[in-house]
Amino acid sequence: MRNWFNALPPYLQASIFGVIAAIMAAIFSVIVRMATHELDPLQVVFFRNFFGLMFIAPIALRSGVTRLKTKRLPMFVFRAFLSMGAMSCWFSALAYLPLAEATTLNFTVPLFGTILAAIFLGEQIRKYRVAALLAGFAGVLIIIRPGAETMQLASLLPIIAALCMASAGLTIKSLSKTENSTTIVLYMMVLMTPMTLIPALFVWQTPSLETLGLMALGAFVANITQICNTNAFRIYDYSFVVGFNYLRLPFVVLIAFVMFGEVPEIWLLPGAGLIVGSALYIARREAKLAREAKRINRSPLPTASDLDPPPARDTTHTTT
Repeated sequence: MRNWFNALPPYLQASIFGVIAAIMAAIFSVIVRMATHELDPLQVVFFRNFFGLMFIAPIALRSGVTRLKTKRLPMFVFRAFLSMGAMSCWFSALAYLPLAEATTLNFTVPLFGTILAAIFLGEQIRKYRVAALLAGFAGVLIIIRPGAETMQLASLLPIIAALCMASAGLTIKSLSKTENSTTIVLYMMVLMTPMTLIPALFVWQTPSLETLGLMALGAFVANITQICNTNAFRIYDYSFVVGFNYLRLPFVVLIAFVMFGEVPEIWLLPGAGLIVGSALYIARREAKLAREAKRINRSPLPTASDLDPPPARDTTHTTT
């Protein structure tokens, strides 16, 4: 099987990893929804990090303690607070909103990433990406319909989660310059497990063995998602692979319909089209500018110094 897989073209290998990651992400969302039937979302966040730490610690320690040393602990702490906010809002959204709506609104991560990169990193946003941002946020307004009787305040939860995820993505972008990926993941789990325990204690209920097993499975599924995404991005172009992340939506719609009888509202279709379309445009624009910048850096006579740098990448798969 391994020989067969390695013989495939790189784009097919990346596609397989991307589809598996999308399916696993959809399954994880359903697992969180099922766990919140018994436990408060804040308690589910704690168990996600607790079991995640149990899975990652042996792998990280096997690489040696010296590799885990860091001089950037304050940045790790800041990143942990952002990730805790992202998980708390995201898990609450999965508990209180239709899964399809929560998933679609969370696709705004790259939109917020572009804005934050412009504010804090000084990256330029030219007119086409401004248009993409406006289209994306128009899609958000179509879905939540401010002022409509059907609007729920819970609709803000996946948007706040997306903002926190995009902010955490900028910290990862900074940390990755000096730290390896194992260190980044381990420190997140080590810091977030006690941090998320504090709010969980205020809503604590003794979980059943079934729910504990469900959360252990959820942590395992989330790890598979991260591994598949990492391999897909390693094998092939980012602008190609990132599109598979949005396959999560049809998988979520299908599973939510079968398991919970949820039927998406008609407004979800045009809103999702605008959000996903704008996010994909930003991703492809980023890849194009990155290739241009790489080509120019290799050239002895640069001729396109006015190219705007790429925005922060979509990081939904690293926060769960």
